[in-house]
Amino acid sequence: MLKSKIVVLFSLFILFNACSFISKNNNFEKDLKNRSSHLKRANLTFEQGKKTLLNGHIKESEYYFDRTINILLDSDSIGSTNKEYLDYYIKEISEIELNYLKSRDTTNSNQQKAFLDEVISTPLFHLSKEEISKFKKKMDEKHPNYTIPVVVNSKVISFLKAFQNIKHENIQRALCRSQKYIEKFKKIFRENKIPEDLAYLPIIESGFRVKAVSRARAKGIWQFMASTARMFGLRVDWVIDERLDPIKSTHAAAEYLKSLFEEYGDWYIALACYNGGTRRVNKAIRKLKTKDFFNIARSRYIRRETKNYVPAFLASLIIVKSPEEYGFNLDLTHPIENTKIIKIPSPIDLNAVSLKSKISYTKLKELNPELIRDFTPFDKKYYYLRVPESVDEASILELKRLPPQKKYFVGWYKVRRGDSLYAIARKFGTSVKKIKKVNKLRSNLIRPGKQLLIPRGRI
Repeated sequence: MLKSKIVVLFSLFILFNACSFISKNNNFEKDLKNRSSHLKRANLTFEQGKKTLLNGHIKESEYYFDRTINILLDSDSIGSTNKEYLDYYIKEISEIELNYLKSRDTTNSNQQKAFLDEVISTPLFHLSKEEISKFKKKMDEKHPNYTIPVVVNSKVISFLKAFQNIKHENIQRALCRSQKYIEKFKKIFRENKIPEDLAYLPIIESGFRVKAVSRARAKGIWQFMASTARMFGLRVDWVIDERLDPIKSTHAAAEYLKSLFEEYGDWYIALACYNGGTRRVNKAIRKLKTKDFFNIARSRYIRRETKNYVPAFLASLIIVKSPEEYGFNLDLTHPIENTKIIKIPSPIDLNAVSLKSKISYTKLKELNPELIRDFTPFDKKYYYLRVPESVDEASILELKRLPPQKKYFVGWYKVRRGDSLYAIARKFGTSVKKIKKVNKLRSNLIRPGKQLLIPRGRI
């Protein structure tokens, strides 16, 4: 009897609270319409944001949602109820955006897929012994000039055939992009006293895309992992990623390849280590008691990607030596632009540089892809910026006179469960727009555990 009374009382308590919540929420929404002009403006802007998002215009809706919060933050007339209204809108906006983004693919369009991810999955041609023998004979008669040994076997020929057919368009584009960099890369490799043919390795690594990113998060033309990049002197942090600098990363790649060759004494093994790391290769050498790459490639000790890496590179090298013969051409799609490096004060906003030099912001970012933010590092007094050769001396002098711009940062914040950008911005006295800008966020969706840089002041 006592138990049944307790159950009834508990049920009535829950029902009472639920009714109170619904009543309070309904009253709150009604109250929004009867408040001051600031609240009316905020509510109208919020409704416009919802409508825009439902029509699929996420960028435009973000503007309206940001504006809603800013109206409330900028208002002095709301008084003690400020927090209540802010919390209401923050919760509503967060839920609306989260539900929308869950049903959409939000991959970063600025990132370019690494070509190697496609190469390793390329369907290969099954060749007859007669076809293989015929191609080897043809290669022997030609005697092309290579700076590394080139073994021609069924795997290499299969990749060559695949590049001529299935992957023709990708290889053609990579060859065209290579013309912008290849002579500089060869020079760097000669200076490091390693074979200049290795300068063509990015054909299969990244397709010579500066912003290529692999599934394993390797980046740049030379597809460095962050840890390896730092080992060879490249800076990788929240302001600069020198893996994206074609010249600096090439110096690092040359050093890395040279060190691997000095350790193993074989270029194919060095390339296998460059791709898959030394641990698996060392185990294979130890177990099989050989440094013959193609013997190791027949074993289970190295990954499929590494097994395909060397023959794919050799196939691309054969094409490079005689592109027309294999159905490719090296005509430039874009003329090579001459550039120069200038020394400017740091930190400095790239928009200020653009204004003074009359170089577009887009061009500055293109020539200095390592700058992943909109400003140069604030831990350096000067920064060496690449600009078009056509920039006149008067503009360069103006840039050198620019005063360093102070940027203030509160520090890092780890996102917790239930956080939203609006709540974080309020907590640190900044704005959603600034947080998104310095963290390169494309939407207002954040996940627990993510580290955010919190800005304050003029960004």
